[in-house]
Amino acid sequence: MPYVNIRFARGKATTEQKEELAREITELLARKINAKPHTTFIIFDEVEKENWAIGGETVAQIHRREGR
Repeated sequence: MPYVNIRFARGKATTEQKEELAREITELLARKINAKPHTTFIIFDEVEKENWAIGGETVAQIHRREGR
């Protein structure tokens, strides 16, 4: 029963991209470790940019500084 948790900044991936990731990760685990797809769990955690920091700055700060 694999459990995969993927975290990224909110808005980084579209619904379609998450669906594709879920399908491909499930297929990979089935091939590599013989995991049953119906017992493979994948969770996408979308974190607000203000709640994620890298090198002492939040992602929101970095984006503002870089003009994004």
